[in-house]
Formats: sequence, C-alpha cells, structure tokens
Amino acid sequence: MPTNRRLNRIASSIHRRQMDVLLALEGVHDPHNLSAILRTADATGIPRIIWQPESENPEPPNHEIAMGTERWVAMEIVSDLKQRLIALKKEGFAIAATHLGKTSVDFRSVDWTRPWIVVLGNEHRGCTEGVLEITDTNVTLPMLGFVQSLNVSVAGAVLMYEIQRQREIAGFFSRTQPPEIVHNLFVAWKLEMQGISEADLLALPGSLPIDDPTPHKDGRQRGKRPKKAPARD
Repeated sequence: MPTNRRLNRIASSIHRRQMDVLLALEGVHDPHNLSAILRTADATGIPRIIWQPESENPEPPNHEIAMGTERWVAMEIVSDLKQRLIALKKEGFAIAATHLGKTSVDFRSVDWTRPWIVVLGNEHRGCTEGVLEITDTNVTLPMLGFVQSLNVSVAGAVLMYEIQRQREIAGFFSRTQPPEIVHNLFVAWKLEMQGISEADLLALPGSLPIDDPTPHKDGRQRGKRPKKAPARD
C-alpha cells in the first residue's frame, strides 16, 4: 500500500503536468542525450516527447541516465515528424525550433504560456528544412564564447526551465487537472497496479498528511527527525 507521502508526490506530478507543452526530437540519436532530455522533461512537467529516430532500430533510452523517467514521460515514435507537427498545429499548437537563423529570436523573448511544441534537431545537422518550413518561430540561446552551440540535451534543458519559469510565474503549476486528464495519466502510469486509487489523485496535492508510520530500518519513523542526544558537560 503506498504511503501518503508517495500519494502526494504522484498527485503533485499529475497536477503539475503541462499538457499543452510537448517536445519533438528530430533525428536525435545519442541514447545519453535522449535519456537526459527525458529526465529534464519529467522534472519540468512536460508530459510527452515525439521522437523521429535517425534509424529504423534506434537505441532505447538509458535507464540509469533517465532514472526511470521513461515511465512517466510518454514517448511517441514517428516516421514523419513534419506531418505529425502539421496535424498538431491544427489542434492549436504553435511550433518553435532551435535554429540559428536571420529571423531567430532569443528564447527568453517568447511567451511560453501558450500551447507549444519545441523541436530539437539532430546533434550535428540540427532541424531539417522541411520542419523549419512549418515553424511559427525559431529560437536561439545567446552564446558569448567561442563555441556557437550547446549539446542538444543541455540546450533542451535550458529551454524547458525557461518554459517552467514563465508558467510558474503565471500560476500554471498551482492548477488542478480536470478528471479526464487525471484518469488518462492514472492509466498510462499503471498506478492501479501499485494499489493506488484514482480518487486519491483527484484531491489537491499535499492534502494528505505526510506522516508515514512505516519505520526505517533503524527503527526511526519516516517523516520525523530523530531526537538529538542531550549534550554532555
């Protein structure tokens, strides 16, 4: 049976997921980069990644690097990213790609509180012309040194945390998800198999007491600090 602390963490993660922000990876092939991007997406509340691999048999994410976040961030693999993005634009998403071009803008100047898909390109070639043809904006990260690019997972992390920053200021992380979103994530994350009730997750995060009566191996009760021994003269 999950503890209240665990239930609060799961509920908090569900209600902080930003369902109107997605990542798209075009030809990212290094499993280390893919895994690091997954981990940052989970940390910043991004629920889904659309990935067009460079080969037919791509290496899966590295579990040790992703720290199991491939379980919490949905991965949709597509063979034609451009067509998938066109379909999502019809659903109301705007598309931004990381690309150094004449019309590109500083990533901090974009209003990330709108529904967005952020496209990260291949480690060496970047985004293809086909994808760049359908973007609504292209963004750059200011580079003040000699090198004019960052590793794709690092660039992705910088972007994701700017998105999180803007949305946190706007109050997006204080909202509760509608029941249908809670249900969808409950099913996708297979929480019923962990003995978790969907009804527990509809409550506001933190509404359950966090004291956990299950003792540590050394006998201490979880959630409570051990008493300090009295000082000796």
